[in-house]
Amino acid sequence: MDAPDLIIVGELVALGPLRRDLAATYGRWVNAPDVREGLLNLGIDTPATAEAWVDEQVKKGVERPPAAADFTIYDRSDDAPVGTIGLFDISYVHSTAELGIAIGERRGQGLGTEAVRLVLEWAFRTLGLHSVMLGALAWNEGGLRAYEHAGFRRIGIRRGGAVSRGERTDVVLMDAIPEDLA
Repeated sequence: MDAPDLIIVGELVALGPLRRDLAATYGRWVNAPDVREGLLNLGIDTPATAEAWVDEQVKKGVERPPAAADFTIYDRSDDAPVGTIGLFDISYVHSTAELGIAIGERRGQGLGTEAVRLVLEWAFRTLGLHSVMLGALAWNEGGLRAYEHAGFRRIGIRRGGAVSRGERTDVVLMDAIPEDLA
């Protein structure tokens, strides 16, 4: 595997562009039961569908202005890819976006928290956005804590807003604005 092209470098993680040669890895992560439940993914990814997703996200990311900003997350200790993170539904009229993250490997080590913070900084400083929102499943206590450590604040609950693990679950709505990173 080629050395990653790093765009944003933090202490624990670095973020680089999505890579077509990692599409099968991205698909494997999304198919893992613990990741699938958190993403509410009902489909089954294959290398071909993952490649199509990479192509679609890269195309959105090079539009002027970009409609999405997606990254591969690398663990700086060994440059191993460990997940993906991105901004989607970017609105320059409203200065908003939504955030999504999938940590495929090495969860619970603070890598996702730092990746979220780096993407928030990218959203506010590079893209000039004012608000980034996400929805997290209420049972995902570790994820909720990580989002809060990264700068997100709880703004509401969508009661019974999703089915995960075979049951209705609440969706915790969270947002971050530039002042939350101060």
